[in-house]
Amino acid sequence: MASPNRILIVDDEMATREICRDFLAENGFEAETASDGNEALQKLDRETYNILLSDIQMPKLDGVALLRESRKRFPEIEVILMTAYGGLPSAIEAIRFEAYDYLTKPISREILLNTVRRCIEKIELRRKLKETNKKLLEQERLAALGSVSAWLSHRMRNSLSVILMCSHYLRTRFNAPGDAETQEVVGAIIEKVKLLEKTTTEFINYSRSYDLQKVTEDVNVILADVIKSVSVHMRLSDVTLRQELSEGLPKIQCDPHILNEAFENVLMNAAQAIGEQKGQAIIVKSECVTSTPGPTPQTSSGEPLRTVAVTITNTGSVIPEANMERIFRPFFTTKDYGTGLGLAITKRIVEQHGGAISVESSEQGGKKTSIRIVLPVTAERPAAENAEENRG
Repeated sequence: MASPNRILIVDDEMATREICRDFLAENGFEAETASDGNEALQKLDRETYNILLSDIQMPKLDGVALLRESRKRFPEIEVILMTAYGGLPSAIEAIRFEAYDYLTKPISREILLNTVRRCIEKIELRRKLKETNKKLLEQERLAALGSVSAWLSHRMRNSLSVILMCSHYLRTRFNAPGDAETQEVVGAIIEKVKLLEKTTTEFINYSRSYDLQKVTEDVNVILADVIKSVSVHMRLSDVTLRQELSEGLPKIQCDPHILNEAFENVLMNAAQAIGEQKGQAIIVKSECVTSTPGPTPQTSSGEPLRTVAVTITNTGSVIPEANMERIFRPFFTTKDYGTGLGLAITKRIVEQHGGAISVESSEQGGKKTSIRIVLPVTAERPAAENAEENRG
């Protein structure tokens, strides 16, 4: 998504283009120029802009024609028209094709700046409304899933328990040397039942509504518990588990048990990505940051928050570019036995904690994939700062 401050200025007069560009750049906007409507359309085809600031009177393709064409091809862009020859027909056309505003030259710097800022506010409000609607639809879908899963889980789990008990009975009943084939069949049934139990549990976890019981906690304490719980699995899989946990991290407001589930999902996903490769590693890193590349929690004013970042990196595998945007979607999986819900559950948990999650994957310096979870901290100072003050 483009920055909401990208503006394309279109005017056949070079002086006007450059004055507008320099003035807007001085006020923090990313401004580029085009000399006519055709050049503007070519630039819009190649790059994304948020505002089109266009003169009306231009050769080849004038501003009103550019407005009409941009509405067809780039409906998200906002258009501000400028003219030194204001008149009713052009104003009517501007209204008809939903130009954001119609300014008459000469335009004062104050009017131009205020108009652009109001336009940016509209773009930001539209983006937030779109996100809110998307979340509401997701909540409605999850509510429907939750009511179905409550019934489904009861029926499925009861049935699976009976099948599993019968399978174990058959395994003990047919254990003579000549019953090897029967043992193999029963073993296959047991494995499939366990897989179905796991699938049912993950489906329920995804569809349920998390009631967070937040406390103030050190993220390293949660990570230590998770690492301990998966250490045997990693050792048996011949995966080296390395810790790079920064000391004196500021604490976060979280539900430790729910966040534990999120971290464990990522660790197990990393182990599954490594598969049967030998000599690979998973690195768990925690650090305090005030800004991070990629998605970052922000204050209502748009300023970066002080955050704690947890990065879990596995060597030996990369995610294809086509899958990068899909790995957090429900039911997306590249594994024959996977449900595609583990990372989707993790994303929901992180976002309910006011955080953000992102992924990076590269073959530079060897195959590796990193999942980064960024969480806002409480107002408390780091333990190291408090200790220093106490010593003083």
